[in-house]
Amino acid sequence: MSDTTVTIDCVRVVLWGARRRGLDAGPLLVGAGVAPSLLGVRGARVPAESFARLVRDVCAALDDEFLGLADESVRPGTFAMMCRTAIHCPDLASALRRAGSFYALFPGAPRARLSTVVTAPAPAARWEFSVAMPPRLGPFIELCLLGITLRLASWAIGRRLRPSLVELAHPRAASVADHRLVLGEPIRYERPRPALVLAEADLAAPIVRGEHDLRALLAGSPAGLLAGLRPPVAIGERVRRILDRDVAGGTPPAHEVAARLNMSPQTLRRHLRAEGVSFREIRDEVLRDAAVSALADRGWSVAEIAEHLGFSEASAFQRAFKRWAGTTPGAYRSERCPPPPCGEHRRSPGPRNHRQSGGRAESGSSALNT
Repeated sequence: MSDTTVTIDCVRVVLWGARRRGLDAGPLLVGAGVAPSLLGVRGARVPAESFARLVRDVCAALDDEFLGLADESVRPGTFAMMCRTAIHCPDLASALRRAGSFYALFPGAPRARLSTVVTAPAPAARWEFSVAMPPRLGPFIELCLLGITLRLASWAIGRRLRPSLVELAHPRAASVADHRLVLGEPIRYERPRPALVLAEADLAAPIVRGEHDLRALLAGSPAGLLAGLRPPVAIGERVRRILDRDVAGGTPPAHEVAARLNMSPQTLRRHLRAEGVSFREIRDEVLRDAAVSALADRGWSVAEIAEHLGFSEASAFQRAFKRWAGTTPGAYRSERCPPPPCGEHRRSPGPRNHRQSGGRAESGSSALNT
């Protein structure tokens, strides 16, 4: 099971659409393995696999790929058909225009268009959405629309697509860290419409994927795209996979990860900086998600989780977790992770003898860890 997590606000968006179409949220959450009590907890997160299952269940129950968020349903299979029409375009700009034209055929669906940016310092274009959004849910609908665009476009051209500017309709106060993580920076708030400003050179990038690649992508879409909105970053994702695999007992230090990637620590640092992330940020996110997953398992004590994740003492883990989640592990478990049904009990293998002090990797370049 992946340790990647999704903010509970995205769960609320999916349930809002389900409820407005008359579905009972309770059974949907239980079927996806999400505790209903999490809905009332600010900052809670759920496993990405559970979120993907929820999306698939709501899509099937409503017979609507837009999950009840639009005024009219969009039949399952529409997203796949859009991808099949766009993938044969010669470049990204043509593919985006075709995707926008395709969805314009469906009443009630979000409208999207590509327009020239005349005031930009370099030639660029704006990919913008026009969609009715309830104010409370707007930030997360924007995250899904722009995030899926970035992930799908990056996949199509075979490299990470970096917008020169992200525009969001909601105010800065309503934003969450996921917007910066998924969409990048800079971000401007309270704009007329959610949009991505893309460089002309990126729009001219050729589509490098074919039908065979598309079949693999569509196997879990669009639920899989929603659950994994993290952009496909080359080196950053490889670092995360290494840390994910070795999280038990403490994540390996930066210099060891660099060696596994056949590069020097300085080269690794340079690659990560170019991708807008640091080794410490990736490592903290891996540890946070692993901690959230372990806290949901009532068979683990906080001290055992701390040891399992490689912290030298429980207090170091508690300080780190409070920095990540804004609360202590015990309070997080009490508020967000209800006890399992009677008779259920599971434990993961015990921790290895490897330590991490104060939530920081013990060795490796300090510059990489910041």
